[in-house]
Amino acid sequence: MTEMKEMPVLPFTKELKNPYWSYLYAYNIRTIRDIFVYCDYKEQIEEKAVYKDIKELRIPPPKDKWINPKRKRPERLILEYIHATEYLGLIKRENATILPNFDEFEDEKRIIIEEGNGRLFNPSEVSPPFTEREKKALLTIILNYERAKDFLRWFLAFSEFPDIWSFDINDFRKEAKPIFISGKMEKGKKGSSILKRTVDSKTWRIPTEKPDDYTRIVSYLFPNWFRELGVIDKVYVFPEFSEDKKLWHMYYPIKINEEQFLKKNVSKILQDIFLKDRSQKMVSIWMPQLLYILARKFYCPVSAIKKAIERVYEKDFSHFHLERTSLQVMKKHSTYKESYIKVGGFYRSSLMIVKEKNYDGRA
Repeated sequence: MTEMKEMPVLPFTKELKNPYWSYLYAYNIRTIRDIFVYCDYKEQIEEKAVYKDIKELRIPPPKDKWINPKRKRPERLILEYIHATEYLGLIKRENATILPNFDEFEDEKRIIIEEGNGRLFNPSEVSPPFTEREKKALLTIILNYERAKDFLRWFLAFSEFPDIWSFDINDFRKEAKPIFISGKMEKGKKGSSILKRTVDSKTWRIPTEKPDDYTRIVSYLFPNWFRELGVIDKVYVFPEFSEDKKLWHMYYPIKINEEQFLKKNVSKILQDIFLKDRSQKMVSIWMPQLLYILARKFYCPVSAIKKAIERVYEKDFSHFHLERTSLQVMKKHSTYKESYIKVGGFYRSSLMIVKEKNYDGRA
């Protein structure tokens, strides 16, 4: 790998409409939505009352709890989420009061409010998944945030898209190519500092010089946001099959949805990829590598690939067999868990494909 100091630094936008506190660390985009809908539900609410209601779990926590007793500053997490909701223009402050903000993107914000009608906001409620209308509305709002568009631009050819205003989400879905973010964190770092771009086959440095440190928002925040909104997805590229024998996280654009992929003849696709023009009649493919190959070929969600594989197994298990892995292996290699398929209460680590007698490899 090229020495770090010799790598080019990824370009980013330096002129921001709102430069103050422009690095957001609210990793769960649903929680940002929930704070906005809750403030609209209340119409107006004192800022201290928001903190109180959050602590009482009236707004669902981003993970399993809002306040971790081990945190030195337990209210910092709440502050980060309130700030992110305000920075994105979903709420605003008037003196000590917080109000929903409809000054910009009113149509999109009304859609989010409509989709949240009927929510109870009590401690037993969990944050609901986004509807498709919410995803589209919230994406429009987020794409007005320059640092978010910097991240998406890194999937694209810089010569064709010279700045963040030169492309829209349709351009992204059509022209974007996968990026790889190092899965190994350097000692003392809070995220990765290395990114490989498929579009130019180069390894780049993520901006890390303060005050423009993109490390955490590129390693965690934007991947979480854009995966949740259905713009990108992720597969692990493990050392067992990566070109440089290192761990990478591959993020790739979603170009066809789950429904479109499931309409394909996946059994034929699997035989075409792994058995066509080969003498052997069977082959076993490790599940993480299978996900990687199909994701790069079809640019569909990981969930669609897993569902399709499970379907061919259930429909024709004599030619497609999902092999179990032991609990001991899962405990030893927990990083594999997300890449395996769980069927019948067991994690399946590999897919064995047996060539069908009538398979001839023709289109």
